[in-house]
Amino acid sequence: MSGYIPLGGQTLVYSTVDGHDVKFDYYIPAGAQGKRPAVIFYHGGGMTAGSRRGVDFPLWLYHYCQEQGYFFIGADYRLCHPSTAFDQIDDARALFQFLTGDGFQHELPASIALDPARIAVAGFSAGAYSARAACVYASPKPAVLLTGYGTGGDWLLDHWVTGRPPTSLATLVDLSAVPSLLADRTVVSDDSPAGGLLSSRFALTVRWELDGTFLDGCVGRPGLGAQLQEVPYAQRGATIPDDLRPAFLQLFVTADHPPSVFVHGTADEVVPAQESVHQCDQLRRLGVRTELLLVLDGPHGLVDFGSGLPLRPSAGSVEAYQKALAFVTEIFQRT
Repeated sequence: MSGYIPLGGQTLVYSTVDGHDVKFDYYIPAGAQGKRPAVIFYHGGGMTAGSRRGVDFPLWLYHYCQEQGYFFIGADYRLCHPSTAFDQIDDARALFQFLTGDGFQHELPASIALDPARIAVAGFSAGAYSARAACVYASPKPAVLLTGYGTGGDWLLDHWVTGRPPTSLATLVDLSAVPSLLADRTVVSDDSPAGGLLSSRFALTVRWELDGTFLDGCVGRPGLGAQLQEVPYAQRGATIPDDLRPAFLQLFVTADHPPSVFVHGTADEVVPAQESVHQCDQLRRLGVRTELLLVLDGPHGLVDFGSGLPLRPSAGSVEAYQKALAFVTEIFQRT
């Protein structure tokens, strides 16, 4: 499913905050002309790690964009700690402003342009948070949302507010690095090929999950998880302090949300499939077109970790992604 970063991409800075440049790579579809759709890829990494050029680069999605004549855009975003989910929301807004403004078009050959009415956001794992944030807060809104095993659909689940045993991903990190990572206030968006789960920063996510403080770390408010744990699930939305509510995207989903397709494994121990189920149900109640593609017994990442390298896609995931891509293309054709 992944394997290498294709040649031919160009890098641009779309936002500079406190002297830190946040970047994206774009790939022009070969031979395409005129106004063309675009797909934005947001990487995973537990909100704290990851890179647009990381090991989870979706080569299959890049190739599909080339075949269909779509721009492929891989975007970085500021990582939690010291940044927060609020900064990732701001980055999602800033990227759309940049892509749909004159600045990006000036970088392109005169024969091709990005169609601002046909931009898809595709977020995987933690990257789904940025994709969902664009659907809620960006202007113009994306035309369509695709998530894979993505978070941000329901941050009120017990999974995020209670401590729990380590997942298989916990074995990838050294938790002794956490104190130094917390002490470092350097703003980070990592463009290293090894910037994902192989990054020492992912220890922050694992520590927060073990302690039930994932939300505390993501929004920068110690004690939030414990506060929400004290009340039943149905009351948690009303319990969130007003200044933190905008980070809980599910509270701001409306009937003008873009059509959406969700791919998720039913055996995901890292991001529960209930995240995708919840948002799918929420959108259907609002009359938004949506599709939920659950992969039976699929793990987080939808790859077979027992197969050795290179990792093979888990059973049923290729078919699910094919359906998801057909969904995206159909929305583009209707727009």
